[in-house]
Amino acid sequence: MLGTLEVHAPTGPVALGPPQRRVLLLRLLTEDGWPVSVERLCQDLWEGRPPSAALSSLRAHISRLRSALAVAPEAGTGMLTYTSAGYALHVPREQRDAGLFEDAVQYAHGLAKEKKWAQARAEAEKSLSLWRGRPYADADGRLFAQREMNRLSELRWSARELQAGLLLEEGEVARSIAVAEEIVSRNPLREASWAVLLRGLYLAGRAGEALRRFDAVRRLLAEDLGTDPGPALQRVHMAILRHDTGALHPAARTSVRVAPASDMTDRTPSPDRTPSPGRASSLGRASSPGPTRLAGREAEQSRLTELLSAARAGSTRWAVVSGGAGSGKTRLLEVLGAEAEQHGFKVHWVRHPKKRQAVRPAGGTAVTPILGSLAAYEGEHGILPESERDRPATSELAGQPPVLCLIDDVQGASPVVMNELASYAALVRDTPLLVVCAVNPGGEPGTEELLADLARCDAEHFELRPLTPEDIAALLRSTADSRPGAAAGATVDDPQSEAAALHGLTGGNAFFLAELLRLPAARCTGPRLVIPPAVTSVIRARLQALAPETRQVLEIAAVIGDELEVPELAAMASLSTAAVLSALDVAVESALVAWSAGGTPREPGAYRFSCGLVREVLKAGLSRARSHEVHAAAYHVLAARPGSSVEAVAEHAIAAGPLVDDHDLSHAALRAGYACLKRNDVDEAREWLARALAGQAGAERARGSGRGAVPQVAVGAASDGAADGGSSVVYLPVRRA
Repeated sequence: MLGTLEVHAPTGPVALGPPQRRVLLLRLLTEDGWPVSVERLCQDLWEGRPPSAALSSLRAHISRLRSALAVAPEAGTGMLTYTSAGYALHVPREQRDAGLFEDAVQYAHGLAKEKKWAQARAEAEKSLSLWRGRPYADADGRLFAQREMNRLSELRWSARELQAGLLLEEGEVARSIAVAEEIVSRNPLREASWAVLLRGLYLAGRAGEALRRFDAVRRLLAEDLGTDPGPALQRVHMAILRHDTGALHPAARTSVRVAPASDMTDRTPSPDRTPSPGRASSLGRASSPGPTRLAGREAEQSRLTELLSAARAGSTRWAVVSGGAGSGKTRLLEVLGAEAEQHGFKVHWVRHPKKRQAVRPAGGTAVTPILGSLAAYEGEHGILPESERDRPATSELAGQPPVLCLIDDVQGASPVVMNELASYAALVRDTPLLVVCAVNPGGEPGTEELLADLARCDAEHFELRPLTPEDIAALLRSTADSRPGAAAGATVDDPQSEAAALHGLTGGNAFFLAELLRLPAARCTGPRLVIPPAVTSVIRARLQALAPETRQVLEIAAVIGDELEVPELAAMASLSTAAVLSALDVAVESALVAWSAGGTPREPGAYRFSCGLVREVLKAGLSRARSHEVHAAAYHVLAARPGSSVEAVAEHAIAAGPLVDDHDLSHAALRAGYACLKRNDVDEAREWLARALAGQAGAERARGSGRGAVPQVAVGAASDGAADGGSSVVYLPVRRA
């Protein structure tokens, strides 16, 4: 999978057949043993345009894949299976190079954290040796593979960063510099790699070059992102200026840990986990001593603190925190974990992947000493027998410190883990224990059943709704002096107006808001708005997961306005109304579009973008040619529809570029100009009418007419321009009958 797809059996390589069959195999592998519906497979294999014979062709490919894979020993247990949910391919993690690669990277980071430099370096280089080329190369360009390609590529760069830091730690400065140079040349915005490079340059006796390179990356970040280097890179810069060799040498000590799919280890906060000041201030109320207060989450925090007190007194409690992606669930759990540690709790973290993964390391399952086998693995024929599980009796827990178990992204857990959670919720009682599950609602199999089981066990449910403008205004006031570029004791001039603008851009999404507030205030809103790369990546990932037809509808919607009119979208996209409604419903599920219910029968409601940043990312992603095409479609539909805004029609005509001729452009601009004159908006009218005159002249030149000059009439309005010697007169072409 880490290159061109290869399948090896004990007898040798397996012939997979034509490219489409290889794509099918990769599509099933991306789900890690979870079924994929027939409809989804047809859409992905034929890129949103399955032919009429797609179903029979798919079944033929499945049949031949079964025959090809039958040479593998696992085939006897049902490697390629079918259920009512779709087809599933069961390949153990240790038999996939991508799984081995992820495990090796994780193990290398763990060894580095334990300061086992040589072993960590060997493991990192082992992981990198598995890389044979572009991951999912046979599905290159396919939307379903793009996310996995990006994720694996990011893991590879993290392994390379770790390798560079470990080389530096072991004294191989020249090799470390070479590795870091390669990383920053391919990924110039990776500040962690720049930090390793600058350390290496200094330790190689090239302090002047290190300072010059820091200036270069500082300019790059300012130009591309509108921000300053992060705290880690700035600390390296200051250490170079102070010739602090001790601070520059241990690069690998601060390596970033990549959490595995079944990370069941105790999670004790360490310096490398502590959010940077800029990031923390964007979410917390204040940096004063005591628990961090999260804007808009005060009620939830207060109640969770009460549950901590109850658990400390010996009462087992369960809670569920739900909310969409970016609502701040993980941040709330982090703050709760920090508070619990201050009160003597032992904190366990369980993080499940965003995409489901079946993790089956050799040697059985890891267990926590409190909840037992939360991550029990499924055997080849289902759940492991009861005798093979380590379930501590409640009596064994006596005398233990109070425990907080934080389970993030529980919707990504396997059915086995979900069953374990439900059973422990029903069995464990009168124990100093609080279990908090964070879930992203989205219809994942088994999630609703688990939530129902937890509710029956008296689990409290906290739903994190989007932040309100008032929440954002309070946050702006409390963090005014900690924002980038702010002076000590700074205040926000108009927090209500800025909060309203930020709410419109983010829709109250805590993650989007935090990323924006890391930028200088002038770049957060208004004409100098900079969309943070992390926000762009999140939104583009959601867009790439959509069918081409749905993305087409959203591209058109981004051009025509915030409120999405279904009939107009259908006409512009040349689709049926039903198809557009279906596309918008899919976009709602992906949190790209929201449905705003109306308050009266005359205002039944409307589709809108979930936040302004979604529309901005969509518009920024349009090529010039595609932008012209979308604006031209909007112009033709709106121009033919009675009651359309004449100014909107004219704006689309201009933005359509060469796809709308000068004559039509002149006519549209003329109508917009007259509309402005009717409401006495002379300045706006002057611009439109001048544009109309230019378009008419261009149309006459294009026709090569010999009829002479275009008849004109002067239209003027009194203005201050006369006193300045300027002209307020615009000459308009006479409309011929």
